[in-house]
Amino acid sequence: MNENNSADQFARLQTLIKKIQSEFLRIKALGYLQNVKHDSNDGGAGNTFESHLGVQENNKKDPDFDGFEVKTKKYLKSKTPISLFTLKPTFPADGDNYMRQHWGVPDSRYKDVLCFRTTLRANRWSVVYKTFKCKIEVDRANERVYLVKADLQENILDRIVYWSFDDIKLGAKKLENLFLVDALVAEIDGKQNFHYVNATAFIEYLGNVDFIELLEQGLISYDNRLGVHGPGTPLEGRPHNHGGGFRISKKHIDKLYRARVDI
Repeated sequence: MNENNSADQFARLQTLIKKIQSEFLRIKALGYLQNVKHDSNDGGAGNTFESHLGVQENNKKDPDFDGFEVKTKKYLKSKTPISLFTLKPTFPADGDNYMRQHWGVPDSRYKDVLCFRTTLRANRWSVVYKTFKCKIEVDRANERVYLVKADLQENILDRIVYWSFDDIKLGAKKLENLFLVDALVAEIDGKQNFHYVNATAFIEYLGNVDFIELLEQGLISYDNRLGVHGPGTPLEGRPHNHGGGFRISKKHIDKLYRARVDI
């Protein structure tokens, strides 16, 4: 029974890989494609690829395309980490706003708006705005992942914000299979365009235990992106939450999956 189920699952995966491979090669053959977004922010490459894949822009917690979560990276920025998923803290209820109000500093342009932009890891302290330190703390006994604030001498000042292991597991639900696409970028007739040149399918996410271990090792980081809407935007000068998320280097992403297929 189990062998039959495994065989059926393997056959289904092979079918899905062939399907997404075929779709990628079709989009690749189209050459440079104009950015579907009106700005040149990092999300444009992904939104443009997904629009040609037939995926509507969304923030759903399920995979984008037939069991695959699709991630797109600009080829010249291939060393930048891959965003795995965004996730608001389990506690407090509005943890992002708590960090903005208690840990943020005034924006350089809009002084009445507090911003908090950092990259944090569990294996070392990060100096934030030259005034305090922050890090991730994995509490296995209570199954929580804390963000900890300390002074420059590493005396703990705040240890309130955390995620439960269960919430992290739910956040990672969409990562069961991952399709990572590399895009070249060019300006054509004054518009940003993307040409999708390489892709890798990562198969069978290894689960929450592996995620927590990589988090402890500092191979997975957490980015706070609590900023402000900039000049020329409809909400200029208002607080903007770009979505805090867990990220990993492309060279380590294999550690989260059972297998990979390069396309």
